[in-house]
Amino acid sequence: MTQKDWTLVVIAAARGRAISPVQLQKSLFLLSRNLSPKALGVEQLYNFEPYDYGPFDNAVYHDAEQLERDGQIVITEAGTRYRKYQATQEGSAFAESLVATLDPKASAYLERVVVWVTTLSFNELVESIYKFYPDMTKNSVYRR
Repeated sequence: MTQKDWTLVVIAAARGRAISPVQLQKSLFLLSRNLSPKALGVEQLYNFEPYDYGPFDNAVYHDAEQLERDGQIVITEAGTRYRKYQATQEGSAFAESLVATLDPKASAYLERVVVWVTTLSFNELVESIYKFYPDMTKNSVYRR
């Protein structure tokens, strides 16, 4: 699988719901930190660095835009603040075929991560990441 494939499977794992940028970034970050390169099928899943609200890699957004051009996701504007990402039927079907190739532990972890990040508020998610990954607080503008 490629990095872009992982972006798709995270978005599709939301099961028809749209996910926010912070949910997408943090899901991919958790997968990169907690699954081996063998389980991921890539040497490195993005290059996350500490940023305004924790781990961030702008390449995630470039891949999402390519997925939209490919017809696999839809990106909508959620007000004036941020975008939302949602898998199309075609994208969901392709994501299912990708997930079917994963080790069962990796696919189960993917599902747990996406459920977890989508149940938390923005503040809860950022604070949880900071609690477990304090190295990602450097450069933060987040203030509670």
